Order: sequence, then C-alpha cells, then structure tokens
Amino acid sequence: MLIDDFRLADGTVVPLTLAYTRSGPRRAPTCLILHGYTGSHHALDPQIPVSDAGWAKAWAGPGKAVDTDACQVITVNLPGSAYGSEWPGAPHTYASVSAMAWAIDSLACRLGISRIAGVIGYSFGGYVAMQLKTDYPQRIGRVLALCTAWQGRGHTDELDRLKSLDTLTKREAFRKAVLLRSGLGVYAERADEPAVRREYAQLKAWAGEFSAQALWRLRAAAIGFDLGQCPADTQLLYASSDTLFPEPEPLPSNASVITTDLGHQSLLYEPMLWAPYIDQWWNTVIGQSRSNYSESHSET
Repeated sequence: MLIDDFRLADGTVVPLTLAYTRSGPRRAPTCLILHGYTGSHHALDPQIPVSDAGWAKAWAGPGKAVDTDACQVITVNLPGSAYGSEWPGAPHTYASVSAMAWAIDSLACRLGISRIAGVIGYSFGGYVAMQLKTDYPQRIGRVLALCTAWQGRGHTDELDRLKSLDTLTKREAFRKAVLLRSGLGVYAERADEPAVRREYAQLKAWAGEFSAQALWRLRAAAIGFDLGQCPADTQLLYASSDTLFPEPEPLPSNASVITTDLGHQSLLYEPMLWAPYIDQWWNTVIGQSRSNYSESHSET
C-alpha cells in the first residue's frame, strides 16, 4: 500500500510503500503480528521464498492459537526493512519507531479496521507494538511483547559498522556471530545434522535478502526508541537465557518467563513452548473484544 506523506526522522516527507499480508475473515477481531530486527512479515506462509517464511506458523494460522479461521491477522513489514516497505531517495536517514507506528495505524484505517484487538511484537516488533499502544490507545486493544523492552538497544557507534556490511559474505558473518550468541550455538549442539544444515542455509539465504541499509536504518530507529515505561494492557514474555533482552528484576506483575537455554531465538527454534502463552493471551483478547462489542451495542 502506498502512503504518500510518510515523515522520516530528519523531517523529510516521502511516499512509503508499505508491504503487508492479510489473512482470515474481514469482519472478525484483528490481530497484528510484527517481526524482529532481521525478520520479515511473512510470518504465516512457509511457502513464501524468503529465509524466515512461516516463522509464526506454529501458533498463528488455521486452527492455531491465533486462529485465522476465526480472526483476521495482519502482518506488516516495518518501514526501512528489507522485505518491501521502502521509500525512494533519502538514503541517509531512517524511519523512527513512532513513524512506523503511524504508518501501521494509517494502513489499518485504509483497510477499514477501526480497532486492532491485539498486537504481538517480537524483539524489534515489540518496540512498534508498544509504540502503537502508547500513541493510539483507543484503537489498539492489548499487546503481547515477546523478548523485547520499552527502551531500544544499541549505540550510535554501531551504525558505521552496519553500513560497511556491503557484501553477502560480510552480512552472513555478522548474522552468524549474532545468532551463535543468541541460541544457535546451543541449538546446533543438540539438533540433528539436517536441521543444523537447514539453519545455516537459511542464514546464508538471509544474507542475500537483507541489506546493510536496512540493518543500519532499523538500528538507528532502535537507538532512538524510549517510551519511559511499559504501556497499559501490555503482557511481557521473556526467554530465561536471552542476553539481548534479559528479564527485569524484580519481574513485573504483567510479565512471564519461559525457561529455555535457546535464548533470544527460542521463539523460532522451539515455538511450541511459546504457543500456550500466546493462546492464553489471545483468548483473553477475544474475550475482552466480545465484551466491548456487547457493551457498545447495548448502549445504542
């Protein structure tokens, strides 16, 4: 979808092409799913020819915890990422997390969705999910924030290094190093050889899909992100061994921790550990959505 008046971090106004997917019945409650820093919005369909296709298929789809037979699911490629959400020109600037939330809200309005019942955001996607709740509390119901925080990670001295990852080999080495620290090392020790080969093949494919520009733009957005506090109606879910987003101490009452040794990648490597929590959260969202619908119609 084309959004004509998208404002970048330096104030430049550009036309933004916003890539998204839409599944499920149009008049049903809507769930928005947002991907991580190096991920794509192709969360449900494993047949799409991208490296992480179907990353949420264990818990989102027909008959799953987020059931596309009974609800509408929207996924969005975050502006500045490498899978279709882009703008012409302005190569030296980026989109803030707040601008990303604005674009998604604009998309929902254009699609005729007056309220998004629930938003699931993984890692960087959690930033945008919580920004949406903060900026549009009347149009966003509940948020499930997975392996994330309400303040972004990173430092400005990282940006030049990310800009220098201008070859497939450099990006593959960068991604491999990050993943080995975030769960891939443990996964490779315990998984069978075909599974490990698939992971490394996907890593290589990712290096051919992603770009240095996408890496530094999203990192710059993360560096500037800080809500100050967790927004209302947000459930936090952490992985116990996640070194990127460790669980806070003391643990807030709106947070839970999944015990795993696969760190930040646990959601992707062992999604069935996460599915019951997502199922419980979505059932709560649906219950609240139906209650709000009944109350609004009883008043008319």
